[in-house]
Amino acid sequence: MPNKNWSKLSTQQLGRYAEHYAMMEFASYGHEIYSSEVNDHGVDFIAKIRGKFYEVHVKSTLRGSYVL
Repeated sequence: MPNKNWSKLSTQQLGRYAEHYAMMEFASYGHEIYSSEVNDHGVDFIAKIRGKFYEVHVKSTLRGSYVL
């Protein structure tokens, strides 16, 4: 069972978690996902949906602070 107590994670850790969560959600619908380890253009991953490519940038927040 995943740990849902995100308050102990740093802002970077939470942001990365949110990116991976979003990628898993897209993949769960059968979309192809392309990611890179370097985020230098503001694109966290690319999703191929019905033959079209979409650049996805993930933001996360919780209770007004920069969390998930």
